[in-house]
Amino acid sequence: MIEDKVIVSNQGMVRADFNFWVGRYLDKFFDNLENKRVIGNKCGKCGDVFVPPRKICGKCNIVIPLEENWIDLSDTGTLLNYTITPYRVNDRTHRKTKDLLLGMVQIDGSNTSIIYRLLDLKPGEVKIGMKVKIEWAEKPKGDPSDIKGFVKV
Repeated sequence: MIEDKVIVSNQGMVRADFNFWVGRYLDKFFDNLENKRVIGNKCGKCGDVFVPPRKICGKCNIVIPLEENWIDLSDTGTLLNYTITPYRVNDRTHRKTKDLLLGMVQIDGSNTSIIYRLLDLKPGEVKIGMKVKIEWAEKPKGDPSDIKGFVKV
């Protein structure tokens, strides 16, 4: 008979710093976020604009060339959906705050959406279809945290 035995037990958070490459399309996207600019790329066949950018259009199944079809977009968008969560969704700096509001936002001029925190809003103030604007980090560094979240316009 084989007996199960716990060899190592660990409770609590484990810090694991690592880096990984996100690819050339997202590199370009994050380089622009560092300058507080939002860019997307556009499928040459159907015209859909993707934020964040992608290599292949899922609708047309064609490659969007890296050096073509980049679009400058605004830092405003429309709230498509949202959720309220008591969980700290990978954010140790705000872990003791009350419920987090997470929103699915379609950046103006794009056909896709991104998910970020909704800031300075109470749950009763959030409405699907409301206009929102990016709140930028004070010192952008070229990664997803350059967008702190979205605030109501």
